[in-house]
Amino acid sequence: MLALTHLIVTLLFIQIFLLDKNDAFVALVFGVFIDLDHLMGLRDYTQANGIKAVFDLDHLMNPGGHWKSFLHNPIALGIVGPLAFASRLAIPLVFWGLHVAMDIVQEGFLGQFSQAEAMLVFFSCAALVSLRYAKYIESGHGGTLLQYFRSEMSSTRNILAAGQNY
Repeated sequence: MLALTHLIVTLLFIQIFLLDKNDAFVALVFGVFIDLDHLMGLRDYTQANGIKAVFDLDHLMNPGGHWKSFLHNPIALGIVGPLAFASRLAIPLVFWGLHVAMDIVQEGFLGQFSQAEAMLVFFSCAALVSLRYAKYIESGHGGTLLQYFRSEMSSTRNILAAGQNY
């Protein structure tokens, strides 16, 4: 699935499970950033298909491509499982499993950039906004949806600004 789909679904599950910042970071690593392994496969992909194939979107989206490393394979359970056990957290295992399951469903049933994936993104995004807005209202911030969005944008700016100081 697209990285955006993984991101929205992971953020939704972070809200559902009420994870704190540290656990949310672990969830994002195993739910979204695991896709950085595609960069490891880039060299093999260009050797097999040529450098021009990297710029050909149809060729790039070929599910039979050489893009995925062992992290997208059930063999990775041998790494993620002990890591989850050693850290006493089920979060790496749950979010890695969610990521791999979404990729399996896409490759086996939906295809690349399918309407079903677009609907998943839309409804997951709607559910995420609904959960966050309900939490915003519960925290005593009465207001409209527009005020909520302004609050979210302000929080996002503050997080990004804090990251620039490192």
